[in-house]
Amino acid sequence: MSVEIPPGTDPSQTPLFVNPDGSPPNFDNPPSLKVVTYAVTIILIVTSFLLVLSRLRIHLKVHGKFAYDDYFCFIAWVLATVYGALIIKSTPTARHAWDVPLSAIDASWIKRSAVLATIYGPAMWFAKAAILMMYIRVFHVVRWMRWCCYIGIIFLFCAYWSLVPVSIVYNFPHRPNEHWDLALSLSSIPSQLPFMIMGLVSIVSDLYILILPFPVLLRLHISWKKKVGLGLVFITAAIGIACSCLVFYYRIVVWNNLSKDATWNVAASSLTVAIEINVAVIVSCAPAAAASYKLMAQESRFCSSIVSAVKSSRNLIHLASGSKEEKPNSDVKLTSLKAVGVRS
Repeated sequence: MSVEIPPGTDPSQTPLFVNPDGSPPNFDNPPSLKVVTYAVTIILIVTSFLLVLSRLRIHLKVHGKFAYDDYFCFIAWVLATVYGALIIKSTPTARHAWDVPLSAIDASWIKRSAVLATIYGPAMWFAKAAILMMYIRVFHVVRWMRWCCYIGIIFLFCAYWSLVPVSIVYNFPHRPNEHWDLALSLSSIPSQLPFMIMGLVSIVSDLYILILPFPVLLRLHISWKKKVGLGLVFITAAIGIACSCLVFYYRIVVWNNLSKDATWNVAASSLTVAIEINVAVIVSCAPAAAASYKLMAQESRFCSSIVSAVKSSRNLIHLASGSKEEKPNSDVKLTSLKAVGVRS
């Protein structure tokens, strides 16, 4: 793909590409992914933040300290938040290429694209490694499970972190004649191939993470109701598989059709990646979120029992002092005695 700017051309009034149907560019109110990007990204960031907070709270309350998977999950959330903030910042170009002026592809836009490509691999690795490290902590007595998790962590590290040098080589200027301009952006097109391949790796790894705990869960000596509950918690990883498939699809679209509608396809791809990273964080927090819900329910029952005991104690005080209020029946008396711990 090449873009030639004739001398004397005003970049602010010249579209990145010519509209295939011959229509003039619409720089004022064109079709855009801006609203969708804002809504989806903000909802995911807030949701993942609340779940990460819940996860850290329950682990600190139960264990008194954080585990390695907690730290990994938090780092993944930070990177996911940075990624989301950057794509929100790039929404002015989340349009069809024929509605984007050449001036919009400036140095700040190209720098954001370089950062997005660089942090994608580490963000995905921390999120998925957090899940596998949680498996190690929960199923540490199962030897084959530990080894499978270690192998998965090492393989994913090699796969995802390999994208960092690829991004640095293609998306950052290195030669004296290279600058943060459109030419540098065009020269980074070959880097889309390894990112497309990584989309397939993400699908396989999500399937691996989903299937890995089920042989252990099915052999647990617990009721089927609890097995189903645990299965539902872990099967949230299926959402991650759907997101990975969507990312892989858009990676293919970007690789094959970049010259046709570059900015629209890149914006859609970036949005699906933001969804993928945040969903991976959410999946890693699912078991802790379920435990936190149970803890809150227990705390709620405990608080209710205290309130009931206080009320019952007041009734007993009134009875002992010869209150003229209406006397409760024997069932109420028995309930009040039990509430405050009085035994016959």
